[in-house]
Amino acid sequence: MNKLPAKAGWHWVKQAMQLFRKQPGALMALFFCCMFMSLLSLVVPFLGSVAPTLLAPMFSIAMLQACADVDHDKRALPNLVFSGFRKPVRKPLLGLGLLHLLVMLLALAVLSWMDDGVLIKMAARQIPMDQDLLENSRSALFVSSGIYMLGWMLTCLAAPLIYWQNMPLAKALFFSVVAVCRELKAFLTAAVVLFLMFQVGSMIPMLLFDSAQLKVTAIFTLFLIMVVLMHCTLYACYRQIFGTPEASAPPVAPPAP
Repeated sequence: MNKLPAKAGWHWVKQAMQLFRKQPGALMALFFCCMFMSLLSLVVPFLGSVAPTLLAPMFSIAMLQACADVDHDKRALPNLVFSGFRKPVRKPLLGLGLLHLLVMLLALAVLSWMDDGVLIKMAARQIPMDQDLLENSRSALFVSSGIYMLGWMLTCLAAPLIYWQNMPLAKALFFSVVAVCRELKAFLTAAVVLFLMFQVGSMIPMLLFDSAQLKVTAIFTLFLIMVVLMHCTLYACYRQIFGTPEASAPPVAPPAP
């Protein structure tokens, strides 16, 4: 397969919007189910604070499988939220979640090292908010965010490879990194387009509404839609690089009495 041009990333975003337009309500409903399950995981003893990060690949699989169902003209159902929790993919997806957690901890460690822990202390309310300190920590925040985003981008295809191609974690990570590095221009284009869409979209409520509450509500709603659109884009990317995955199996009907 030849390397894809940078404009392939733009095509992924266009295909993602087409997928989203087919079943926006079903995709958003499933995403809210994933959010609810993620918040519910916070009550898990000993793991509450890190559980959402560990389970993130499983919820990502739910959204990607929903995209596949929409692509096959099937209804995306809320029960897809449990797709990534089933054997044999549960264990490697948890391992991928652990890797994401380690990358996040590395990014936080770099952030703390570069700004002497100022931002973390502010977030924990150990020190008062200070505009000058925030300005001084901007470069540290940029570097640490870049580390986390790079780690996520390199591993973004690992979860669907585990789920749809039954790859072990190490093999899925290898092929994910190779695919992303090979098609880096297309991935960066898609990321920039999604970022610009959010930035431009965020300006609209700022211009239309006078109420701060309405502005925040509209921007947060747009953010949620962009997260779903990001998963649709990732599905379009996977489909072009690795082929179209199958739709989910229909639910088993209960036996007749």
